[in-house]
Amino acid sequence: MKSTFDLFYGKSKLIYALPFFGMSIFFMIGATTHQKQSQSIAEPTSKQVPSNTAQQAASTVLITGANRGLGLEMARQFSADGYYVIGTARSPLEAIELKSFGVQVEQLDVTDIESVAALAKRLKGKQIDILINNAGYFGPIPLDQKQQKIDELNLEGVERCFEVNTLGPMRVTQALLPNLYAGKERKIINISTRAGILANSYHGGKGGAQGYGYKQSKAALNMFTRILAGDLKPDNFIVVSLAPGWVKTDMGTQLAEMTPEESILDVKKVIETLTPDHSGGFWFHDGSSLAW
Repeated sequence: MKSTFDLFYGKSKLIYALPFFGMSIFFMIGATTHQKQSQSIAEPTSKQVPSNTAQQAASTVLITGANRGLGLEMARQFSADGYYVIGTARSPLEAIELKSFGVQVEQLDVTDIESVAALAKRLKGKQIDILINNAGYFGPIPLDQKQQKIDELNLEGVERCFEVNTLGPMRVTQALLPNLYAGKERKIINISTRAGILANSYHGGKGGAQGYGYKQSKAALNMFTRILAGDLKPDNFIVVSLAPGWVKTDMGTQLAEMTPEESILDVKKVIETLTPDHSGGFWFHDGSSLAW
């Protein structure tokens, strides 16, 4: 896949003439410096990915933030392939499209301890095979607006990034551990981003040294992935961070490279193909390994 760096950085004069583009450069930088490792996730085979719909139907996947964007497309594709899908939304009454997929819709605000506890209580005794911690927040300023520098940074917005992107997955994973232990696959997928790679975080004067809250919280999420993978390894869990790429959503804006359908088609394939050997890794949607 041609990187966003190749597509845009080579035209930097044009980009910096357009403030709208300039403010989004840091989100594109992630594709420039990551090194693809020798390890990759193989294309699914008939043995790796169940072809029997009944077998897939026996697998339950819970997706947080499933009412829009990537989460909505995940719910659509997993449901269409026969999985039992539980999709969460802060306001289930407004999740009309999500409900149209025939999935189980549950109320959840990942920043609210009581909301998380209530979900765990409602799902008590239910098997969950795959947990996808997808709910995310880009802030404190939307991607398509001028990003804040340290002297004007809205720290409340930064705190919200950590509440949603880092502590949210921790709360949900902890609360649903009994359900995951009851599952067959025991997969925990933390949706991350190449913007959280430390090597990509400093590009002074080129738009990369921006995005405090989002980048910091996703880097912290990756550390959670590493620690959790080691913690649950004796119990045969598979825990990974997974970057879906730069996608045309409300968060990614229409400047992005891919549609949700294209991204999640790959993401779903990677999730289905994961084995214990992949646990603790950081994976791109195309199945390649990313540096931390």
